[in-house]
Amino acid sequence: MKFKLSKDVKLFYADTIDILMRHEAQNLIPLGNVIIGNEGNDKTGWRDPLNWFMATVSNDAGILMTAIMTPPHNLTLYATDNRYDGEVLACLIDGLSKTDFTVGGVMTENNLAEDFARAYAALKARAIR
Repeated sequence: MKFKLSKDVKLFYADTIDILMRHEAQNLIPLGNVIIGNEGNDKTGWRDPLNWFMATVSNDAGILMTAIMTPPHNLTLYATDNRYDGEVLACLIDGLSKTDFTVGGVMTENNLAEDFARAYAALKARAIR
């Protein structure tokens, strides 16, 4: 399992666009952000990709989870084809914990959101709201 933090929105776009497009309606927010970031037309405030958290979790088969956060907005997660396990989530949270980013909330499908919230809150010794 490998956590990859991206600082270049164009590379993140290239790595994730096909995966995010598999469930386009579900991924409108991350797709909109990576498309805007890739085009580079708007870099004001939260739209500046230099301030974003962009990460993937992968294995030899490919990307298993995509994460993007455009502070001050919530973290948006997508488990590829809506399948994930505890190892994928643990890898993401471990990688995230080694950054300066703080997650105030998470947007994704319900089960993943709840699993992420429980694990992240436990790491940070916080209660889930």
